[in-house]
Amino acid sequence: MAWKTMTWVMVLAFPVLACAQDVGARQGSGGDEPGPRRPPSSLELLLEYRETLALTPEQVGRVAELQSALEEQNAPLHEQLRTQRPPRPPPGDASRAGGAPPRGEPPDAARMQQAEPLFQELRANDEAAYAQAEQVLTDTQKTRARELITQAREEQRQRHEAMRERMGSRQ
Repeated sequence: MAWKTMTWVMVLAFPVLACAQDVGARQGSGGDEPGPRRPPSSLELLLEYRETLALTPEQVGRVAELQSALEEQNAPLHEQLRTQRPPRPPPGDASRAGGAPPRGEPPDAARMQQAEPLFQELRANDEAAYAQAEQVLTDTQKTRARELITQAREEQRQRHEAMRERMGSRQ
């Protein structure tokens, strides 16, 4: 009897678990309001590739400390970017599924121009934090980390371009 019950629990639970999404994935990184996902920082990538890079526990600890400081430093910038986003459509508004701009409406060039200095500052903060993190890496780790980060950035850029093309073809 227990096996039959267990079978039904698995049959019913697995589809629910398979469809469940991580709250962070739905909300974007670090916010209460749904929004676009941010690309990972260079330090987050270092931590993600810690095994590939053979980072020691001390190195992981230092990179994690730097990542926390970077998140604190960037929080006001992310908040400014969030406030500059256009308002999201009300729930159930099928005309703007997923918060996309209405068809035929070009991106607000003024908003994009206003946001660019914030993006530049975020990039500069990331580069400075990564330079600090590199100080705890060996030469071999530095070389491999740069390769992995460059590869991850290129993959992210390609995903972003593909998304822009899909969004452009819908209009």
